[in-house]
Amino acid sequence: MKAVLFPAPESISVERVPDPSCAPDEVVVQVARCGICGTDIHIYRNEYMSAFPVIPGHEFGGVIVEVGRDVTDFRVGERVAVDPNLYCGRCDMCRNEMANHCLNWQGVGITRPGGFAEYTAVPARACYRLPDSLSDAQAAFIEPLACVVHAMKRIRVLPADPVLILGAGPMGLLLIQALRRMGGSYVV
Repeated sequence: MKAVLFPAPESISVERVPDPSCAPDEVVVQVARCGICGTDIHIYRNEYMSAFPVIPGHEFGGVIVEVGRDVTDFRVGERVAVDPNLYCGRCDMCRNEMANHCLNWQGVGITRPGGFAEYTAVPARACYRLPDSLSDAQAAFIEPLACVVHAMKRIRVLPADPVLILGAGPMGLLLIQALRRMGGSYVV
């Protein structure tokens, strides 16, 4: 298959790489769309915790084309979005409901192959079914939108609160849309 590869810092190429194999608890997803994130740029510049070489891309959705033998919740042909954050569920942090500090964290497109490829293997537990009403392009925005929702929960904005957003990149624009949808009256 073809994949975008960061073979080393500040190096990018499109290469033929082996198709991914499916572990018992994984599915192989044929990537339909994958967004480019600032994190991908930081990985490229060697400013983020990634080992090279790496196939980047963590904002994506696609169609399941293979299911591991232990997977019972998904079938071939189902459309999914993927949560790129893979927590072990066993370390002290995970057991104490602080999975974002998981001692064994893995990241799709960061520490393992991501969505800048025709196919990628991911744990089935990281997949979420997509409704037919959601386009492939919209599916690639699920992960960034989840970050926006998390930010809104942390800052606890009320509908009439004024909000200043610095930056009009994809995340800033998603945040503006979300704040306006919840009744924000003064968003700068």
